[in-house]
Amino acid sequence: MTQTQQNPTIDEARVEAFVGQFVTDIAGAATTVMTVLGDRLGLYRAMTGAGPVTADKLAAQTGLHPRLVTEWLKQQAVSGYLTVDGDTFELPLEHALALSVVDSPAHIVAAGEIITGHFLSLDQVEAAFRGNGGLPYEEVPGCTHHGIERYFRTAYVNHLAQTWFPAVPGLLGKLDAGARVADVGCGHGFATLLIGSTWPGTAVTGFDNHEPSIATARARAIEAGSPANVAFHVADSAEIAGHGQFDVVVYFDALHDLGDPAAALKAAYDALAPGGIVVAVEPWSADDFTTTIGLPITRIGYASSTALCTPGSLSQPGAYGLGTAGGPAKRLELLAGAGFTNPIVAADTGFNLVVSATRR
Repeated sequence: MTQTQQNPTIDEARVEAFVGQFVTDIAGAATTVMTVLGDRLGLYRAMTGAGPVTADKLAAQTGLHPRLVTEWLKQQAVSGYLTVDGDTFELPLEHALALSVVDSPAHIVAAGEIITGHFLSLDQVEAAFRGNGGLPYEEVPGCTHHGIERYFRTAYVNHLAQTWFPAVPGLLGKLDAGARVADVGCGHGFATLLIGSTWPGTAVTGFDNHEPSIATARARAIEAGSPANVAFHVADSAEIAGHGQFDVVVYFDALHDLGDPAAALKAAYDALAPGGIVVAVEPWSADDFTTTIGLPITRIGYASSTALCTPGSLSQPGAYGLGTAGGPAKRLELLAGAGFTNPIVAADTGFNLVVSATRR
């Protein structure tokens, strides 16, 4: 060992800068806890459009403990989520669009529930690291599943029919003419029902191997009036061919979660009619992850990949472990390997990647 290795020179400025970064990250994590509380307790909803309110008034309106409401308001104010003037606090409309206005394209408050699920799963994720890498989705806390539904709902409502599908060559023509669509890994079925209501001449079937999610999807369908053109089945991604022939197969933030995406895409190929289209909407990422260092979207993406998506994939037959944020090239390679022609990135929104291909 050299003298330099024995006594390394410490860059004090670099230490200070990193400690500052770490403290900022911890502050963000702490604020996420408070954000989940505000969401669950209806505090953001109560403050939306209400103008300046005191802690006592907000506590009385929501039926919550005034002392704790006071502390929550102060935390949100020092975090920049609320404005403060004397003893009154206000939620700016621009912030409400992210925190409480459900159909806003900026509504992302439910991401906090997903992060909460990561914390609740820490022991299981640690065990996965020390074991075979797997963490089955049925062992993930319920807040994760519901957080995913609410979080991605924003993108479905504001982008599915407006941005994603129009970017895929030939897709709108099929849907407008009336097509059979398979939504693989449909979860709670929001996107499935949205496709069915947007294109009523199209028959949509949602598939998921997670029985509680399909039970929730069927309940959502009943709430929507039990549309005749929408159905849900508990089935593995490789089993869809047994439910007839389809014109379109879609995966919404699901392809990377599968234990064997190569087998799933081959099953999709076999289930599609000639000229059929496969579409996968995936979280945004780059092939070279080093080009995304420091970007919040990929910091979140790789955290979710580590705590949820990759362990979920590794717990299934195939144990492929594609990962949440591995870039488009691997997705296109999988499509080509399954036999599809012309695999392309149909849309890059900076938040999602839409990849598509056609069956011969």
